[in-house]
Amino acid sequence: MKRLSGLIVVAAVVVAGCNKAPETAAPAAAAFTPTAHGTLAQVMQAIPFPASNLIFDAQTNDPGKPVKPGDPSGSASAQYGGIAEYAGWNAVANAGVALQETANLIMIPGRKCKNGQNVPNDQEDFKKWAAALAEVGAEVEKWAAAKTYNEDQVIEITGKVSDACANCHDKYRNTPKEPEDRCMVTAAAAAK
Repeated sequence: MKRLSGLIVVAAVVVAGCNKAPETAAPAAAAFTPTAHGTLAQVMQAIPFPASNLIFDAQTNDPGKPVKPGDPSGSASAQYGGIAEYAGWNAVANAGVALQETANLIMIPGRKCKNGQNVPNDQEDFKKWAAALAEVGAEVEKWAAAKTYNEDQVIEITGKVSDACANCHDKYRNTPKEPEDRCMVTAAAAAK
């Protein structure tokens, strides 16, 4: 009888398990939507400013020159302690990528300037200049991948980086004399 009772219990458990309602699938994750987290000033200070300085550093320090840990030379690559993946030509190539990615980031809708104004990424000139920043970033990346260093190339590439930055700076950052007027499409800025 004990055996029969045990079989009945096992059969009941199996039947109960089979009659269980099917589990519902977990809800699908929401689609990722790019969101602006920092102000334009924060993005610029965090990404293209240090990246551009690394590129400009090539004016006085050859990125192909080996860097030793603790090198007091002041070169941008020295700050990474000579770790090859983060220093030298790799650092310059990565700086080019950073400029390209900055062009994407500044075009995310909803980003604000430091003064609370909307980033003028709906303006045709701003769009054109963001594209120019991406183009010069790609050029820097290609130049760094070639690992060829000569003074003329350095002057040419750093000049292009400077010009790409100056496009927006001249109209949206430097022209308005007061910080609260930056990023605004003012009559004075529109004339540029």
